[in-house]
Amino acid sequence: MNDNPIVVENLVKYYEGRCVLDGVSFVVPRGCIFGLLGRNGSGKTTIIRILLGLEPPTRGRTQVLGQDSTRLSAQTHGRVGYVAEGHHLIQSYKVRRLISLCQGLSLRWNEEFFGHLMETFRLPLDRKVKELSTGMRAQLNLALAMAIDPELLVLDDPTLGLDTIARRQFLELAIDVIQRQGRTILFSSHILSDVERIADRIGVLVAGKLVVDCTLDELKSRIKKLRVIFPEAAPPDLYLTEIVNQRQQGREMVLTVANWNPQKQAILETFRPESCTEMPMSLEDIFIECTRPATAAVTEDVARASCP
Repeated sequence: MNDNPIVVENLVKYYEGRCVLDGVSFVVPRGCIFGLLGRNGSGKTTIIRILLGLEPPTRGRTQVLGQDSTRLSAQTHGRVGYVAEGHHLIQSYKVRRLISLCQGLSLRWNEEFFGHLMETFRLPLDRKVKELSTGMRAQLNLALAMAIDPELLVLDDPTLGLDTIARRQFLELAIDVIQRQGRTILFSSHILSDVERIADRIGVLVAGKLVVDCTLDELKSRIKKLRVIFPEAAPPDLYLTEIVNQRQQGREMVLTVANWNPQKQAILETFRPESCTEMPMSLEDIFIECTRPATAAVTEDVARASCP
């Protein structure tokens, strides 16, 4: 059994002369929920499609469950559950017929778990897929992906378009899957509060490069946002390295700093501020700071110093 169900090494991808992925490397350990983040066009879906063998890389290598992505066997595909944005199911089929088709094509099928999901979602078996709401189609897609009892579950923005209740149901089931021994999830989403709720490791793509790859706790500990009040006007330069963002007005300065440590704290104290307050940051706050075009180079320092 491979300890790293996903391996990405120096992945490069060009589309019509444009570099979409520029030397991306990371691994997803077994049992990990890896949140892959990035703005639109950053390369998230491209990585997923290359991993699943849906398109070739320009250069580099990817592996899924120990097998090269360009040569995935039917057996390996049968161990991977995939839920994509848009939930592309056969629209003209009734739910019951689609389930029968998927069951017949699957190498393994956990009827007990699938029945539990269908009962939880209360999906109408005799309605056509095209007659289902967006939330119902997402639930059906998830149930079909999980019915094969996957070792690896790949979720590409699966909650897009769902209401709050449907998203919460989805996340609770994802957590249930990961708690089953040895399960691994690659989760890409634009809804960062969802990722923060279930992910334990985070990767952030900026302009085709992976600028962050560490645990969520590590990321939160490395990036600090401070509100500093000075006795008089704020100094124009604090002589601190790795400032991700900074704004000031009068005596107040708000700055976001990567790799905050006692040495930087000591430098700041030489300016004798009246107060220095740490401002709490959600994953969404950190993401916005890390993906500003002018701060991507600074954010790469976080990646280089990230945990193994």
